[in-house]
Amino acid sequence: MATLVLSAVGTALGGPVGGALGALVGQAIDQQLLGSGPRRGPRLGDLSIQTASYGTPIPRVYGAMRVAGSIVWADEIKESEQAVSGGKGASDVIRYNYTASFAVALSSRQAGRIGRVWADGNLLRGAAGDLKVAGTLRFHDGSEGQEVDPLIVSIEGMATTPAFRGVVLAVFEDLALEEYGNRIPMLTFELIADEGTVGVSDVLADASDGAIETALDEELIGYAAHGSDRREAVAPLVRAFGLRVGDDGVMIGDVGRVALTAITSEVGCSAEREGGATIERTRTPFADLPTGTALAYYDPARDYQSGLARAGEAGGRSIRTEELAAALSAEMARTLVEARLARVWAEREQVTVHLPPRFAGLRPGDEVVGAVAGGPWMVSAVDVAGLVVAVTLVRGSGRSGALPAVSGRASAARDLAAAPNEVVLLDLPDLGSGTTAPALTLAASSSGAWRAVAVDLTANGAPLPGVTMTRAALIGRTTTVLGPGSETVIDDLGSVTVAMLAGEAWLTSCSDDALVMGTNLAAIGDELFQFGRADPLSGGRFRLSRLLRGRRGSEWAIGGHAVGERFVLLDAAALREVALPAGMLGASVVARPAGLADGPAQIVSRVASGEGLRPPPPCHLRFERAGGGLQLRWTRRSRSGWGWVDSIDAPVGEANEQYRVRIEGSVAAAEWTVGAASLDLSAAELAPLGSGSAVVRVAQIGDRAASRDAPTTIII
Repeated sequence: MATLVLSAVGTALGGPVGGALGALVGQAIDQQLLGSGPRRGPRLGDLSIQTASYGTPIPRVYGAMRVAGSIVWADEIKESEQAVSGGKGASDVIRYNYTASFAVALSSRQAGRIGRVWADGNLLRGAAGDLKVAGTLRFHDGSEGQEVDPLIVSIEGMATTPAFRGVVLAVFEDLALEEYGNRIPMLTFELIADEGTVGVSDVLADASDGAIETALDEELIGYAAHGSDRREAVAPLVRAFGLRVGDDGVMIGDVGRVALTAITSEVGCSAEREGGATIERTRTPFADLPTGTALAYYDPARDYQSGLARAGEAGGRSIRTEELAAALSAEMARTLVEARLARVWAEREQVTVHLPPRFAGLRPGDEVVGAVAGGPWMVSAVDVAGLVVAVTLVRGSGRSGALPAVSGRASAARDLAAAPNEVVLLDLPDLGSGTTAPALTLAASSSGAWRAVAVDLTANGAPLPGVTMTRAALIGRTTTVLGPGSETVIDDLGSVTVAMLAGEAWLTSCSDDALVMGTNLAAIGDELFQFGRADPLSGGRFRLSRLLRGRRGSEWAIGGHAVGERFVLLDAAALREVALPAGMLGASVVARPAGLADGPAQIVSRVASGEGLRPPPPCHLRFERAGGGLQLRWTRRSRSGWGWVDSIDAPVGEANEQYRVRIEGSVAAAEWTVGAASLDLSAAELAPLGSGSAVVRVAQIGDRAASRDAPTTIII
């Protein structure tokens, strides 16, 4: 009996056990392989789950595929310590950092290179070959002359280190694990075994060790021959492309090259004196046929994520799904699944005809004309008994051309090269936390892909606990000058334009009520201000307007702005405090980011002048002449209460209320210290200062520092 075979593939490729199992589906490959038998091939998930188990098959990769591979060697995870600032009010902590060195087997067939690498779904290595975290990656192409890896041999010794010849190997050395919860992440690799597409016929020939030859001219982007034996490795391709292959005793190859015509008198041939049955028909019940088919595959347009092509009724009663570990375009996937559905329905009817001996040479896949009406009819099986040839026929289905399809939107990881980090040290006034020691505030961002970055700190050359910046701040530079303005009203005339460092950074507008609540507080130079409008411009620029100037007592810095000043949005979640010992007021603090692309150009420094220790300067300075004397009055402001509260004054915010008043006259200057927000001077006390215009400067004396001066001009 001649049949379309896959059992021979099992014997040739998988050994005796493979042959025995293959025989179960070796009858009429076009029907049996499309059915849902008990034996299953490799699943798509087999290539996306990383393993480290003995006996796990290593796929044989063709073209370009995304595979997880198997960890075949690993060293102990290394631990290092780093002192990290705990922030305000918290003790310093010791942070433990971990690195891992390990090797991953990717393919049992030689490959050309590794492309991108994903770790827990995020890019670890970009298309340009850049690692996104610290570490080293080495590639071994799986050639038979492959040398041992230098790291593995240095740890294991030459006598016990295999070269893994014939296995494509990716070796990571000291890969930083902080971003992955201090564990080895789940890795997947874009492995390019062959540049360009690869032919299905070439894959079948190579994966079967030359046992299968077919003239199919279809091309794949990639394929992973995977499974417990070679039969499992090639069967998904045979099913997906509806291949008809037969065994001629030497090779397994294409069948169906001959067309024979049977005349009516030849149909019904029998070994008995009386003629036999003319035609025997069997038809698969409608209820047993699928109303739709689906094909799961890998879509390179979506970073090799799993795609699903469907044909037939979307909500039909039965959908027959196959998985193909191949990288396909959406168009090819749809073409294959539509052809498969047409093939299943076309072949639902089987016809057996009995023909004379001249048809004994028919082979499965050959076409028979005239024996049965309709058609075309294709030979499924041939059984020769004496002088009668029983030929089983199925209705053939032609292959359509390529069908249009789209991959859909993909949630792809962005491939951004590591860029230098930009850190900013700010000496901010007290924002309400009640600072009791000198401190600076650290912000960091990058023009490239943001990743948490460790920042080393020193004060006057002495090391401080390091800080890890986990969140990028919104940082930019001014491209116009922030001009003069009043700290007492909303400025609807002034504006400033800033260019953001990160291309995706976005500033948003807010209502006046939100402004009152402190929204959109930012720093330009030493001035703190708020903005109600943020109008986006081209190139990552924003025009900021509807301004509140000189916030938190920084009105002294309103004048003197220039183009190119640093802009930082003061989002507490993206800022870290750098606390200093009490005796370090006035120290020079240096910050060094330790990112992949950071160098000396990213080092910044700032003197800690203790702005957070200062009370805010008094406001609303006013004066009256009383006879020959002078009455000075002002309004207290406090670090402990920035809002206006009806019926009560702002709290003092310091242990004692005390002010320093200095008057600079035309002849001399004098200074007084008072315990209330007023100063009365007699004519005799004013006389030594001279007459005419004079400058009055009032500062509040705090527990640890004096406020900036609040100046006004008077006439003596």
